[in-house]
Amino acid sequence: MSAKRIVGGLIALAMLLGGGFLALAGMGYVGKSSGASTSWSVIGGLLAGLGVALAITVFQRRH
Repeated sequence: MSAKRIVGGLIALAMLLGGGFLALAGMGYVGKSSGASTSWSVIGGLLAGLGVALAITVFQRRH
């Protein structure tokens, strides 16, 4: 594996984990905050989705 794939995979993993955390925190499942925020849930979901898309792009075989 090349260094670009490793770095891209790590960035994708960070986006996926961070987005998942933001989505769960926005829904009120994580953290001590009693106020759930719809905007954090949406931003977290988008970030996690972009992380998955990046991972697919990075690890896709070239023809």
